[in-house]
Amino acid sequence: MEERGPERLLMLAYGNHPRSASLKPEAVKLLRVLREGPKTMAELAGALGINIETPGGKKHFFTLIRPLRETGMIAARRAGGKTIYQLSFDGFNQFWKEVRKEAEYWLQEKSEG
Repeated sequence: MEERGPERLLMLAYGNHPRSASLKPEAVKLLRVLREGPKTMAELAGALGINIETPGGKKHFFTLIRPLRETGMIAARRAGGKTIYQLSFDGFNQFWKEVRKEAEYWLQEKSEG
């Protein structure tokens, strides 16, 4: 199967706000790195060229990863005092089921009765 761009997935996570548009190229890289397997925060930051030793770098890292975690695309767990990030199809699938339920409620006309 040929690789497709993750633009539609990132639209779900980041929306189309101009400020979030600047995060999408890094988010694509982050997803590609995580496709290789679970990574620590330091490994991800290193792959993205983010210095997490500075307050600004750490803030940028969490700004980048938060939408992906909120949509279930990325899961995090603690191990040995470190946070390990990994892709989570199951988490995203659960998020998608919840969105579908809301869509069924809000996008269907009320039946009379």
